[in-house]
Amino acid sequence: MSADPIIYCLEHLTDYRQFERLCSDLMAGSGYEKIDPLGGTGDRGRDALHRSTSGDELTIFAYTVRTDWRKKLEHDCLRIQTEQHNPSKVVFVCTSAMTANEKDKTAAHVRAQYRWELEVYDLERLRMLLSSNLRHLVAQHPAVFCPPFFPRRGGLSVAESPDTVIIDHVVEDHALATWLARRLMLQGFLTWCHGTAPLAGENVDQSLRVLMQSRATQYLPVLSPSALSDRDFMDRCGAASVRDDFLLPCWSSSVGDLLSQSRLGRINPARFYISWSQGLCDVIERLNACGVKPHQSPESGRAIALRSYFPEPVISTTPERVFANVFRVTVPPSIFICKLKNPLQKDDLDALRQIWALAEANPLTFLSFEEPPKDVPLADVRRLPEYSWKDFNEREGRKSIDIVKELVRRSLDVACVKAGLSWCNHRKVYYFANPLDGQTNVTLNHVDGRNTRVAMNGRRQYGWGDHASNFRYQIGPRFRVGQDEEEEWWVTVRLYIRVTDAANVPFEGKDINRRRKAVTKGWWNKEWLARLLGLMQALRNSGTDIQVGRGHRAVKISTLPLEWLCPVSIDLNALERIRTFEEEITDINNRADWDEAEESDEELLNE
Repeated sequence: MSADPIIYCLEHLTDYRQFERLCSDLMAGSGYEKIDPLGGTGDRGRDALHRSTSGDELTIFAYTVRTDWRKKLEHDCLRIQTEQHNPSKVVFVCTSAMTANEKDKTAAHVRAQYRWELEVYDLERLRMLLSSNLRHLVAQHPAVFCPPFFPRRGGLSVAESPDTVIIDHVVEDHALATWLARRLMLQGFLTWCHGTAPLAGENVDQSLRVLMQSRATQYLPVLSPSALSDRDFMDRCGAASVRDDFLLPCWSSSVGDLLSQSRLGRINPARFYISWSQGLCDVIERLNACGVKPHQSPESGRAIALRSYFPEPVISTTPERVFANVFRVTVPPSIFICKLKNPLQKDDLDALRQIWALAEANPLTFLSFEEPPKDVPLADVRRLPEYSWKDFNEREGRKSIDIVKELVRRSLDVACVKAGLSWCNHRKVYYFANPLDGQTNVTLNHVDGRNTRVAMNGRRQYGWGDHASNFRYQIGPRFRVGQDEEEEWWVTVRLYIRVTDAANVPFEGKDINRRRKAVTKGWWNKEWLARLLGLMQALRNSGTDIQVGRGHRAVKISTLPLEWLCPVSIDLNALERIRTFEEEITDINNRADWDEAEESDEELLNE
């Protein structure tokens, strides 16, 4: 084990996305102030990039936690060259230790091979930055620098990083303190509030003093008659008042007479005793005057503040049945080999698939669990050959397990056709088409035994005001067939939400997800489960099963989902009480999407 906690945490990284964020912050503090983080998928070989002020020099950044850093660097360089990014410099950041000779040779190779300058940040160079002028980043990345090597108090890392507004209070002032914390979060400030922090098992006074020393950029004690009688609270206020421009008293009531002989009484307060709005304005003016900058935009702060408000736990110790979107499958033991006289045309093959589940080995050979319909032009044979797929790993050039998977999925397609579902060639999915008179409601027997109905399509409105428009949605199944370690067959069913305009033309691009949000934003687990059960039961034709074929040659898919008994459960009453907050977040995101679309419309009009 490394004796240095920074090196140990870097060597044992598991969250690569967090490492990318750390690297971009390090580069921003190392001379690349205008760095543009990319990362994720679709970055075309670039984790970040930076353009010089003049715009004629491009620097590309590549980050890795892999131990085979040479192969990773070569792969990144080839990708950058293939994508024709044409950088003048490449910065390579890794968590491996390099010798000076390795750095020199690698830089010379990149210069000779690609004509780019290479700058390397290896493990030791990262440690040096995080131990010196950029040490505040340790506290800002707790997913990388985690306990026990970097302790936490009250949910915050105690590594030095004065970036948080600390709000201290007594129990009687809890409402004001939490309101102030969330209002500052709405403005984008990092806040920590005594009343909402995870302090269980800690010495509260000691934790607050540690955070005041290591993390606080401003200390905001809420003063009231009750607070003035708390000795530990007043001791913390006294310690904070020694530091210049650090303490801002927040008077929840007028306590000037009680503080007339103290140092706190000589500090001009935030006047919450006049109104909470006035006090908030005083606090924000003070933060701006002291140069305390928000860490998030107001829009991001608003979403974070809303997400942080959960009034109560939603987990109960009562056991609960838990269901999965997985269903048991029974497959026949043998497969027919059907030889054709001549190949079928595509239209004829598509029509045949609607009534017969087949897998195509080649244009003249079809494989199936049951004999073909009479009008299929078979080669002249007395009896169709068949084989046990369990005993033959491969036949007709295809693996038996792949053939079984395809035949089960094709059988479900046949069941969809029999149930009256329509085919969308645009999205390659079956769906419940919108009827002319409204929506399709299917009956179902729920997991609790009650009979009910659920809609499988319908109409919705997207947008507000003059931009509002009506559209349609249809639900369809996506099937994935698999086999577990005990050789049991299962099918996983996912609900696909197809969205179209009023003329049944499918949407494209971003319009798809925006309208799906409008349809599903109010659907929670119980809504998804009801539609899943309704879909499967709409396909069944034999008791509780979907059966395609006859007798022992039939494929049978149970419509009873896989289930377990979980020792804990979700408190639905508590969940309902916080549901409006989650819907508000969704509404914010949807309105942001709509505002973005309106801005695009205005730009087009201006052009």
